[in-house]
Amino acid sequence: MKFKRGPNRKNADSKHVLPLRNIQAVRRVFPRLYCALAARKITASFHPWQARNGAMNALHNALVVDHSGQITEKHHVVSTRDWDEMYAWSNKIYMPYEVSPTGKAQRPDARMYASQIGSSILSRFSYNIPVHIKDWSQSEDLAIVLTTIRGSAQHWIDSRKPAHTGVGDAFLVDTSRTDYWVDFDPNHLQVNVTMPHQLLAQLYERWFGEQPSDQLWLQKVRFGGRGSSWVALMEYACRCMAEFPSQMAIGPLGRHVEEAIGMHLLMQWMHSTPGGPRLGTPPQLAPKIVRDAERYMAQYARQAPTASEVAAAVGTSVRSLSGTFRRFRGGTVNGFLREQRLQGMRADLLAAPPSASVKAIAACWGYCSMGVFSAAYKRRFGELPSETLRAFRQT
Repeated sequence: MKFKRGPNRKNADSKHVLPLRNIQAVRRVFPRLYCALAARKITASFHPWQARNGAMNALHNALVVDHSGQITEKHHVVSTRDWDEMYAWSNKIYMPYEVSPTGKAQRPDARMYASQIGSSILSRFSYNIPVHIKDWSQSEDLAIVLTTIRGSAQHWIDSRKPAHTGVGDAFLVDTSRTDYWVDFDPNHLQVNVTMPHQLLAQLYERWFGEQPSDQLWLQKVRFGGRGSSWVALMEYACRCMAEFPSQMAIGPLGRHVEEAIGMHLLMQWMHSTPGGPRLGTPPQLAPKIVRDAERYMAQYARQAPTASEVAAAVGTSVRSLSGTFRRFRGGTVNGFLREQRLQGMRADLLAAPPSASVKAIAACWGYCSMGVFSAAYKRRFGELPSETLRAFRQT
């Protein structure tokens, strides 16, 4: 029993002489022989350039070779030619989606390996036939980054704009926030990371001190490439998985790697978002009490809470809140509240019915002195509140 060793060695991992049922029989009855055959198959599939590229070697071996270089079945999920069985496992490991062969009807020769990195999933997957995948479920609340290890893929940014990924390239999409479809060639092999959207949103807020805009998650990003920081990071993740698989699933190592991957993905999204945060400007990392105070003041701006009331609401002292606010926001608690009130007042003026007056709207916001209010409003917006109201009605 031999695997084909023809001149086109890049197909050695996807096409063999033995039918899949015979391979599975060998695996059950002669496990050592199966491992030897698998080792020959993986070794034969190396490209000449991979011997000179340790990072791509690590990705090519991801989840199938342990830290000592031995074949491992620890992360094997399924090998099948049955579409229904493949659907069941892909729905479980990834999320529900629709997949169909491209061109003539074919059965897959699919192989899947997967393991946990904290609450995320690292997986290795191929159908070994050309396929089109679409309608990824948004209800699963997941983002996915697909790194091409062999073959190529066309990831569709929209119906007329594909992004091509070759070996070492990656494609990032939040399938919980936008549509996505992709075409894989028959030689494709992907190493993917599936990550909960909520984890990414919390990571952004913790490090950047604010909630991410909805626009961020709509971006579909092609990045990476041979020699890139992404490939180096994935090499590190795959080597950690080979050496410490249990700690990657439930230990601090897994949380560390998961956060490093998540932050790298956030940087890619930020870099591609029009008008988004600039990567060259280090963000102010505001602690939770500052963010909680901002949310409280935004919610109760109409009631004009005092600094003492705000501090009590977030469980700290006025002195501590004021100092922390000044350090991380470069301003004062009262200054932030004043801005929220002025912005709210302007929004009401711009949405006022024909019968409304500036005095009545100001009274709803607790302003007693029209002179003080009008002066503050003009300093902020460059016009009197009556001018805002008049311009809106003329429009």
